[in-house]
Amino acid sequence: RFVVQVGAFADPEKARETRLKVERAGLKTYTHVAETKDGKRTRVRVGPFASREEADKAAGVIKGLDLPAAILTL
Repeated sequence: RFVVQVGAFADPEKARETRLKVERAGLKTYTHVAETKDGKRTRVRVGPFASREEADKAAGVIKGLDLPAAILTL
């Protein structure tokens, strides 16, 4: 299974704005809050996808929004 991470945000408002931007493009998002050495980060992700090809397609849409897209394997 694959997910596309759009970013990890210290500011929950930035995470929300990014989610809205991605969802307006037709992709479902979810968040994961991680405790890091620098404090809490809200990770904005899309997926999961069954194949790398599906994740690549979603990453292309995200990059088209001028957002970063990192494909991760779960």
